[in-house]
Amino acid sequence: MKNHVCHAHLTDFPVALKRFAMASTACVSAIVFSPLAAAQASQYQITFTNLTSAAQTTGAALAQTGQRLSPPVFATHDATYNMFTFGQAAPESIWRIAEGGDRSVLLAEVNALLGTSVLSVATSTLAAPLPQQQSVSVLVQADSAHRYLSFASMLGWTNDGFLGVRSLDLSAISGSLTVNLFGYDAGSEKNSEANGFLGALGLGNARDPEGGVITSHLGIRGDANAPAAWNWLPGPAASLTITAVPEPGTWALMLVGAVSLLGLQRRRRGAAGAGA
Repeated sequence: MKNHVCHAHLTDFPVALKRFAMASTACVSAIVFSPLAAAQASQYQITFTNLTSAAQTTGAALAQTGQRLSPPVFATHDATYNMFTFGQAAPESIWRIAEGGDRSVLLAEVNALLGTSVLSVATSTLAAPLPQQQSVSVLVQADSAHRYLSFASMLGWTNDGFLGVRSLDLSAISGSLTVNLFGYDAGSEKNSEANGFLGALGLGNARDPEGGVITSHLGIRGDANAPAAWNWLPGPAASLTITAVPEPGTWALMLVGAVSLLGLQRRRRGAAGAGA
């Protein structure tokens, strides 16, 4: 639905008032559907959904297809913080997530920056990887200086795959936005898909360093020990749905405005009926 905007000039208030009365229905619609158009929200709800599963096409059980995703780490921050960069070597905070789901280094990094370049850090209550076709939600805070969102989560059944968003501008979201995530290759470990190097196979998770850079992940090949049913491409592997949460005062202002406009419309109709 497109947002409607009602314009009025204070220097021509009687005319503006009449125009508001005539357009009250449209204005009320704008108030209901665009509560945050005038200012950035201070909170956002983020829903992280695992979209992977090849069960319908492979005939395998849901739990044996697609990918499990490690508990994510979200941070809102200013323009100076950089969680990772596509085309550059993955920092330790990222490759530790990508290779083994270890988020301790990233959490230590962002928590140390709280109150400066980082405004809020959110982690899910997941005690285990997020299963296929399941979701988890968190709340984050933002302000005009810390309006960017970054996050990371491991593609659990890969050598060094991860999902992430880097410096997404929350101030551009006035309602709800869904972002599809296809996956990155951290470039820190060879994609051998072999026993002993891919922890999900249950026979060890030794490092096999690659020394590369962050690129788009090409999925599970299925030509070694990892089954082809773990592939998620053409994807996406997951989605983020980001919803601006209105302040209580915003809802109150919207309600007052809606009641006032409806009252104005009723008075105008009454006046028109009396003059007929």
